[in-house]
Amino acid sequence: MKQLTDLALLALLREDDNDAFNEIYSRYWDVVYAIACKKLNNREEAKDVVHDLFMVIWLKRHSLKITTTFIGFIYTILKNKLTDLNRRQTLRVKHDVEFLKISEETDHSLFEQYTAKEMAGHLRLEIQSMPDGMRKVFQMSREEELSVNEIAGRLSISSQTVKNQITSALKRLRIKYPFQ
Repeated sequence: MKQLTDLALLALLREDDNDAFNEIYSRYWDVVYAIACKKLNNREEAKDVVHDLFMVIWLKRHSLKITTTFIGFIYTILKNKLTDLNRRQTLRVKHDVEFLKISEETDHSLFEQYTAKEMAGHLRLEIQSMPDGMRKVFQMSREEELSVNEIAGRLSISSQTVKNQITSALKRLRIKYPFQ
């Protein structure tokens, strides 16, 4: 087999000759592997690409049409395999980046929701611990969204007392939660 030309080996390969395939493999594996290693900088990926290349040759052995030299044909297959690999890796990286971005947004959103719920609970407890008059005025102001005059009218107290109670309540909350 070693003395046969590439064209003679291809003719035998089309007839399912395993020895012809093994000869082609042994003739070109080292060269193709060296090129793949140089292009990929990764020996394992290079082995996978070269293995796929020879699988293509075996699987398409009946329909191979070579218009150049056999090494040119092999190089074209290798170039296409490397392009496909590059395209898949680029797509994988793009998907990984998108996934991380979505994960971070989701994690951030969940963290914000959790923090907001926790803070709301703390604020409710702090509001409940206020003196009755201060709590009523503050809740009417913030929860019912009543104006100072409306609160004063409902509770029969002066507008200044309402303002003082709201100011005291807010000061109390700011002291308890200074960064909020």
